[in-house]
Amino acid sequence: MFDGLLERRAEIASKRLVVGFDGFIDTIVRPVRQSETDHTPAQMFGTIREFGEFLVSCAEKSCSVELKVEARQLGGNLPYLSRCAGMLGLDVTCIGMLGEDGTVDQLFQQMPCTLYSFAAAGQSTCFEFQDGKILFASDCRLPHEPWQTVLHATGGKASELFRSADLIALVNWSELSFAQRLWEKVYTEGLAGERKDKARFAFFDLCDCSRRTNYEIESVLRLIGNFSTLRTTILSLNENEAHVIAARVLNCGYDLAMIGKTLRERYGVDEVLIHTIHESLLVTLQGVTLRPTDFVAHPKISTGAGDNFNAAFCFGTVMGMTDEDRVFFSNRFASFYVSHGYSPSLEKIALF
Repeated sequence: MFDGLLERRAEIASKRLVVGFDGFIDTIVRPVRQSETDHTPAQMFGTIREFGEFLVSCAEKSCSVELKVEARQLGGNLPYLSRCAGMLGLDVTCIGMLGEDGTVDQLFQQMPCTLYSFAAAGQSTCFEFQDGKILFASDCRLPHEPWQTVLHATGGKASELFRSADLIALVNWSELSFAQRLWEKVYTEGLAGERKDKARFAFFDLCDCSRRTNYEIESVLRLIGNFSTLRTTILSLNENEAHVIAARVLNCGYDLAMIGKTLRERYGVDEVLIHTIHESLLVTLQGVTLRPTDFVAHPKISTGAGDNFNAAFCFGTVMGMTDEDRVFFSNRFASFYVSHGYSPSLEKIALF
């Protein structure tokens, strides 16, 4: 599979992705369980459970937590996914929160993509643990009508950019109060009225939707179903997101394959991708593909792992991989990122 891809560079470069709409600057930290002394190094909280039990022990009291700052870097679903896809050689255009007044912040300029910024980046703090992360971020608001802001930032080209893409990726619906309106505009202004083309794709990542109401979750799932009338739609969920949706709107239990099948049947989503720490599952017209995850016991980083997984899946999709190969490739790519701390090129992932 990998050798064949290395020989298809011109085809890879011809595949156009358009990604919207978030953008954050992440401060990556690890909470300190025991401070450094003259004789011993600092000890970190190893797991989310360990940190959570410490916080519970401080209930009705007070505490302070020392943070070891490891990095300040680009963040958000759009930047991570786009950077990975660009490094794999795809033609990627980003429309996101990448800097004030249309000026792209220096942290995002490293991305191998065409960049349009319609707002300042959000700010987030990522607590890293061996078994995952906790993300702290404030909501982002826009002073003007969102779609007009996007049109202004792109010189009026936003509709055509989305219309002509081989794959549209709309991410981070949960954390942006204006995301639903923008996603609706991509459909009504970008795709509606166009001929049906299921050889092209619309990829969606809601992110943690536990704070959203049942009505809002229903609305976005129906919207994704509308996209399915014109493009092949892919909904990517992690385990927590899948369980939240199952409990809030599906009432189908917590079996991941059943969640995927129910989303396909009830809302018309073409493909449902669910990735967990231990396994990845893809539900399509062809059936259910299940593969164990390449688990990394001691990750260098977990922030962005899901976006690396998604970027690799988008790559495999536009390159015509089978269901099984897409899941394998995405697992392998995310595993490299978590174990090495950076996203690989196509050459590196082939060697890995």
